[in-house]
Amino acid sequence: MSAAVLSVEKFSLAMPGATVSTPALSKGQDIDNCVPFITVSSDIKGNDGQLVDVVKNGGTDKFDFSTGSAVGTRNLEVAIVEFDPAQVKVQEKAFTLTGSGTANVTVTAVVEANTFALVYSKMVDTLDDYNDCMISATFTSTTNLRLQKLGHSSNNTGHAYILEALDGAWAIETGASILFIVATTTATFNTTISVVPSRTGLWMSWRTAETTDDVRDGVWDATITDATNIDGRRGHGATPSAACNIENFVVNFAEDVAGIQQGEFDYLTATTKTAAINAPGTLANTMIVGSNALGWMEGSGTGSLAKEFSQGRMSFNSATEVLGTRDGTGNGNYRQYFQVIEWLIASVGGAAQPTIIHIGF
Repeated sequence: MSAAVLSVEKFSLAMPGATVSTPALSKGQDIDNCVPFITVSSDIKGNDGQLVDVVKNGGTDKFDFSTGSAVGTRNLEVAIVEFDPAQVKVQEKAFTLTGSGTANVTVTAVVEANTFALVYSKMVDTLDDYNDCMISATFTSTTNLRLQKLGHSSNNTGHAYILEALDGAWAIETGASILFIVATTTATFNTTISVVPSRTGLWMSWRTAETTDDVRDGVWDATITDATNIDGRRGHGATPSAACNIENFVVNFAEDVAGIQQGEFDYLTATTKTAAINAPGTLANTMIVGSNALGWMEGSGTGSLAKEFSQGRMSFNSATEVLGTRDGTGNGNYRQYFQVIEWLIASVGGAAQPTIIHIGF
């Protein structure tokens, strides 16, 4: 199999207003084959300021980020990953999620066992209720991505990125997203899987009945702890008080596509936290992301101050140390799982060479 990933380009962006864009992509990428992976930190509690949507801009070869309003300040760490279209099909689909609580997004037919989704959205809602802003994503057929939330104060508009492996670049554990339905006071979930942790990624999404701004109740985080377990947590030791439905895409990458390290930032009350990692082969081709699309983290706090600082951006201090950053101390203790993903990109020298046979010597 040829390399599934062609390039990785990373950006650090300050977003003091409602919009910001990456610089023009500089590695000769075809933007139609690119996917944005992001983590965000913010200093605002409202859904209009915390939620960040992202869409490709083919006219400028940039990715455009936007929120529902210009309130607050956000900081973004962005990795743009370009896939080989012969190995991976990328679809970007716009959606609007209304008061019905469900949006069915039509996609070009995929093989569900080889496909996962990342969902970004924004809303003009100035409230800070989690049930309005948290969206779960799962495929209900080969042509339908179902997005759901449990509350409504304004429409969510956004973009879903559909990533389908065409030639064995990855497979989805169990063949589809794994659903957990958790009760009001449940603080953990676990399921048995069978994976190689050093090349398995996790992307989760959820809908929650949490009608206020308590991070203790409304935010989940999860990690692949070993070859046989996913462990999810919320509340950082406090007892939660809201039911949730959680979807988990467990992505088993081929050994020549990606290498992955799992870890955590246990901030407690700090605004920054570091963690040691093993040096990747090529740092430029390596990204650090959360287990969810924006970098939400579990916490024990309640109230608006808790929600305000319940996101964290992730970056590299060096090849052997990663950094998690929140934009304020918040309320309570916080923890955030991370995954360091090195995309294995074939160099020119490593590409297959023709065989030359000399005859007559």
